[in-house]
Amino acid sequence: MNSNARPAERELKLNLGSGPRFADGWVNVDFALGACLAKVPGFRSLNRRLGLFRLDWDHRIRLHDLTRPFPWPGRSAAAIYCSHTLEHMTRQRGGIFLTECARVLRPGGVLRVVVPDLAAIVERYRSGALPADELVDALDVLHTDNPSLLKRRLASWVQHPHRCMYDTPSLVRALHDVGLTAAPRAPFDSDIPDLRAIEREDRTRDAAIAEGRKV
Repeated sequence: MNSNARPAERELKLNLGSGPRFADGWVNVDFALGACLAKVPGFRSLNRRLGLFRLDWDHRIRLHDLTRPFPWPGRSAAAIYCSHTLEHMTRQRGGIFLTECARVLRPGGVLRVVVPDLAAIVERYRSGALPADELVDALDVLHTDNPSLLKRRLASWVQHPHRCMYDTPSLVRALHDVGLTAAPRAPFDSDIPDLRAIEREDRTRDAAIAEGRKV
């Protein structure tokens, strides 16, 4: 046995648009206001006193604007997980984001994307389960009014309405369009081995889910 052999490097797994939770074994990435404020020394204790924001973000989350080029080299990631993030980008910007995901994936790497399923929302409306006056709220495509002047001023930072909607076929097609071999998947059904460490059941309800593999 070679005593100078280096230990195997940990596989790079990216959780893009992680939200406030930190998943061990993943590089958790977000650029929401809460993630940024969690990095500011002393802000958490100040916020507890003043009650300005709900600030439950883990300070270990890495900050990166996902609409910009990724800082990771090409062919470096074994897995990328992206839940309820793609729909907050325009179709054009989302295509650029997915292209970056495909670039960063190593051959055989898997990208899993979870988004609200437009078909499921429309079906709830058609069946009468979703009243017409609640449809716009369910689509989440508009900024909402807020009685707080501060939060109105910060609306572009604290509110992120949907900019594009997908159903399962269009999501699979979007992954195909960036060169991945793609297919629809069910909740917790994945080629990513430790998916249960990161996927939440409440985020898979009425969701379109697809995985793309880089060949």
